[in-house]
Amino acid sequence: MQENHLKPNEQGYVDNPQDLLNASLIFARALGLIMKEGEGIVIDVTGEINLGDDTKKVIVFEYQNQVHIYKCEEDLPEGTVVNMDPTNGGNETPEGPVDTVVEQ
Repeated sequence: MQENHLKPNEQGYVDNPQDLLNASLIFARALGLIMKEGEGIVIDVTGEINLGDDTKKVIVFEYQNQVHIYKCEEDLPEGTVVNMDPTNGGNETPEGPVDTVVEQ
């Protein structure tokens, strides 16, 4: 898994929790600007990421001007683009379980 540090050029710098939170919020905002409404991508979270349950993959998607992260119940390859917009052929709403439709 790729490691990222906020100040990689500063010898001995250790990222603190506020730095990591700020970076996460900035990154989520950037994703929201890049992704189209209802567009998502499958991400493999096995390894260093521990979500506290048996989650192996998640879908990160933009919906109603927010970036959402949902557990992926299907066995889709990492990087698969999915449609999560119920008004545009997808099967997902923020209240429902993950049920993706792969865009061709």
